[in-house]
Amino acid sequence: MAMFKIVFWYWWALAAVLLIFEMMLPGVVFLFLALGAAAAGLFLLVVADLSLELQLVIFAVVSVVSAIGLRRTLRRLQAHDSTPNTINARGDSLVGRVIVLDAPILNGRGRVVLGDGSWTVTGPDMAAGARVRVTAVSGTELAVVPAP
Repeated sequence: MAMFKIVFWYWWALAAVLLIFEMMLPGVVFLFLALGAAAAGLFLLVVADLSLELQLVIFAVVSVVSAIGLRRTLRRLQAHDSTPNTINARGDSLVGRVIVLDAPILNGRGRVVLGDGSWTVTGPDMAAGARVRVTAVSGTELAVVPAP
């Protein structure tokens, strides 16, 4: 009766499949299992006669330790990398931006061209060419104040 023997690259193939699952499915779960499988394969490559029980222990321990150790780092990276989504609110991305007036603001109203759009600006009367900071957006109207 022949006994089935696990070869190191079986673990690496499992790690690759788990990484594919990680890319396809939401959440971060399969990454830790892939790290465990890769580590088990590496140990089996170094120690060729490693028992199946010990391989499974290495897989489990490395998976759990990597989940505990990397979870905090991944959360910090995700929080640091999150930028406000302004795809459908183009004006919101203009708040805080300094622009130069194309036309003067007279009686509290004027116009400015930004990119491919024209915006109404409201604020104190200023001459064309003045630098202003956008403080708020309401529809297609930008509230501005003089910028230093």
